[in-house]
Amino acid sequence: MFSRHHPPSARHRHPRGLRAASPRVTGERFFLVGEWIHPGDEDVPSGPRVVAHSPSQRRPIAPPPTGRRPLFSVMVPTFAPDERLRRTLEAVLAQAPGPEAMQIAVVDDATPSMDIAAFVRSIDATGRVEVHRHARRAGIAGNWNRALDGARGRYVHLLHQDDYVLPGFYERIAAGFRAAPTAGMAFCRSRIVDGRDRRIKTTSRQRWLPGVIGSWLPRIAERQRVQTPAAVVARAAYERLGGFREDLCHALDWEMWVRIAATFPVWYEPRALAVYRRHTTNESSRLLTNGAVWPDLLQAIELNARRLPAGQQDRIRLRSVRWYAGSALRTAEQQLARGELDAAGRTLDHLPDWLRHLPAGGDGSPVLRRIGRLRDRLRTARRRAA
Repeated sequence: MFSRHHPPSARHRHPRGLRAASPRVTGERFFLVGEWIHPGDEDVPSGPRVVAHSPSQRRPIAPPPTGRRPLFSVMVPTFAPDERLRRTLEAVLAQAPGPEAMQIAVVDDATPSMDIAAFVRSIDATGRVEVHRHARRAGIAGNWNRALDGARGRYVHLLHQDDYVLPGFYERIAAGFRAAPTAGMAFCRSRIVDGRDRRIKTTSRQRWLPGVIGSWLPRIAERQRVQTPAAVVARAAYERLGGFREDLCHALDWEMWVRIAATFPVWYEPRALAVYRRHTTNESSRLLTNGAVWPDLLQAIELNARRLPAGQQDRIRLRSVRWYAGSALRTAEQQLARGELDAAGRTLDHLPDWLRHLPAGGDGSPVLRRIGRLRDRLRTARRRAA
């Protein structure tokens, strides 16, 4: 659901911790209380802090300079990329038209001790791929927003450094925007693979034929259904709605898709033409390990519900909470099965926050009994490991 490339030492403005990092709302401001990921940074205070974010404020995205513009901007945000970036760029270059029709750029978030330009040139010796290297870290959302700033095309594809597209992706997406010129976004199905490119699954089909998706807002507000490498957004939509929220560390792409769906039609291609890599070193895995996913999702659920008509908000919010509470339980079970005891404990610590959003969650509820059984397993596993 997000960029996955900032290791714990490099992420910032994303507080960690369990109960302390849960969001609470006071008036018009969110407060996230917790421990900073890298307290030694000059721009991030050390130790526990309270950080305020206004939910009404989003980073504005200004129009590009006037002049001739390409159809697409393929922007690849990076941090400490590895050889997976080679396949990412080669897959784009294999189907790219000339620079007058497609901008391709790597936007690096101040990777230390690495010559990003030289690495990109080892992949693309022609100089076709632009390299925008920044001297100061901006974090996940900040670097995504810098990529949007640098995009000159009418349609912007944020393609993560370890994901890639399959032949025909840009052709089909361009056809979608031609068929639905007022669409704010077009996306396709995704293949999800592991770190060795073995297929895990293909995302659910949203409709059988290409076209604008009907009643898309409540469906996307209920849960994340779009992998970022599969989505291309009209730059005009970003200019109207603003950039990615910098107070979200995991669900920032999902919140953006809901924001777009509340304002624009969304076009869909049912063929799986994008590939999302799921592996142990990506950002999603790290956020699951440190528990930051769960309070982030609760905040996103509330933000997304506010985009819905008043009569749908409670129903969709409840469906969303149920879905992700179930996901948290499944995650805890998987973490226990893999012997990731600390990660399982963090996940279980967050579940009471989710139960408070569910009706009829008394002591005898099946969910609480399931949590109790998982806690018993965790205690037993820790005793054996001691």
